[in-house]
Amino acid sequence: MTEKTALWDKLGKTDPKHTKDFTRGGGFRGTAIKPMFSYRRMTEEFGPCGQGWGIGEPSFQVVIAGEETLVYCTVSIWYEKREQTVFGVGGDKVAGKNKYGVQTDDEAFKKAFTDAVTNALKLIGVGADVHMGMFDDSKYVNTLKNEFAEQKTELPPPANDKPKSSAQLKRDGEFERVRDQLANDMVDVHTFAQFEKVKEHYRADAKKNGWNNSFLFGLSELFGGYEQELTAKIEAENALMNSPLAAGE
Repeated sequence: MTEKTALWDKLGKTDPKHTKDFTRGGGFRGTAIKPMFSYRRMTEEFGPCGQGWGIGEPSFQVVIAGEETLVYCTVSIWYEKREQTVFGVGGDKVAGKNKYGVQTDDEAFKKAFTDAVTNALKLIGVGADVHMGMFDDSKYVNTLKNEFAEQKTELPPPANDKPKSSAQLKRDGEFERVRDQLANDMVDVHTFAQFEKVKEHYRADAKKNGWNNSFLFGLSELFGGYEQELTAKIEAENALMNSPLAAGE
């Protein structure tokens, strides 16, 4: 893992429970990721759809190919910052003719949209192991099954505990404590890889302590502010290193 592939490596592992085998015409077989798992991975990493990540307005194109009607969808995905965007294209068959006559699919547009979204997500690593054919290796799949099972064991839901209310968290001084601790932790953060480790730590605390949505939203805003500061700091350092003075000109 390197700093540049940190996000890819994190999103690239797929829980085998959320995959399914498929067979296409011509006998081609493969493994597909259930779309909801891909959306959950994005939500786990960036927050709710529409806040930490989101989907742009889809564009559809209907194509007549002989006796078949096809639909193609192009869609954009943004994450963390709306400027960070990737695109995906998907397609499906709306209508086609067979020995029983003309067959239509009223969910073809939805399928094309889902296909486009998941194709965009794989560009940042979501389900990379499936797309790279690693699920053809039974040993790799069994290793993943054990790994995801262990993760669920390490972070069980709090027994009979309800999330504290925002008022209770405020009275306990919990948010102020977390804010001050995060400020201390960020002093030693100089790379995005280090920042990812800090976020992982606080997200684990969130699950363990049952923080409510208001608390999590405040934490997300803190992360956003620190990310902007870190980005500006790294850009400034890169600019200084690439300046004529740094090059000795």
